[in-house]
Amino acid sequence: MGKQADILLFAVMVVSWAINYPVIKIALKYTNAYTLLFYRIFFSVIFIYIIFKPKLHLKISRHDILLLFILSLLDVVIWMELWFVAETTISASLSSILIYTYPIISTLMAVIFLGEHHNKYVFAGIAFGFTGILIIFSNSLLTGFKPGIVIALLSAIMWSVGTMYFMKYHSKRDRETTNFLQFAFATIPVFIIAVIAKPSISIFEPSLVLVGLVLVMAIPGTAVAYYAFLHLNKKYGVSTISSFLFIVPALSVVFSLVILNEIPSNLEIAGLVLVGTGIFFSARGTKNVTLNKTHDKKSLS
Repeated sequence: MGKQADILLFAVMVVSWAINYPVIKIALKYTNAYTLLFYRIFFSVIFIYIIFKPKLHLKISRHDILLLFILSLLDVVIWMELWFVAETTISASLSSILIYTYPIISTLMAVIFLGEHHNKYVFAGIAFGFTGILIIFSNSLLTGFKPGIVIALLSAIMWSVGTMYFMKYHSKRDRETTNFLQFAFATIPVFIIAVIAKPSISIFEPSLVLVGLVLVMAIPGTAVAYYAFLHLNKKYGVSTISSFLFIVPALSVVFSLVILNEIPSNLEIAGLVLVGTGIFFSARGTKNVTLNKTHDKKSLS
């Protein structure tokens, strides 16, 4: 693929991820958060397998099964359950802004727990990001506190924990197989949660509208978006791609406005700008550290 094709693929990726938030909000009118997540995971596994089948290596050891199951719980089950539940009490746009603080939280966790090097850009990104979070929380206190704000932030934290776990135990594995298996392993836990949380025969009788909405989340919103991310990641590196992830919540705000008529407050927009700036600086700082480490190794060789 040439550069123009890669730009188009990046556009498909961010649009696909951003559209998930308003689509989930609509789908929650037809079912509960737990059942909805089961449907999304179930269909996502099918289409991820179809798209990635030529690259999958499904022979894994018993030791790897345990590690992948833990990754699945952290990186899919818990953070997505929290995300879907959060959207039951807060707007889709606010949910996207809070959940996409995860690159900033991940950067902070990497510095503290993994001993990653840091620089002024990393610190600036963390400062901007957490200032944005504080502004959003202050706005919530002024307009009436909603638990979804805390739940969405917990979702971002769990996504960050899953990212740290991946970096520590799975970074050397091929990402196509890891991505497929973490979704496949998540199917049974999310089904059990759905049955226990909201026991109802309706879990086996989704409406056609709900199935259509879930397919949007599963095909472009998950399978296609992950294909784009993994392809671009191999060519440009995760830090380069992460620099522009602020586009996802920004687009989600636009989609939520157009589709759901959700109008963000001035403080929420200010929080989005600060979080987006934090994502950019955090990723740039991480990239600069990586480049410096590579330079140092070449200098010693």
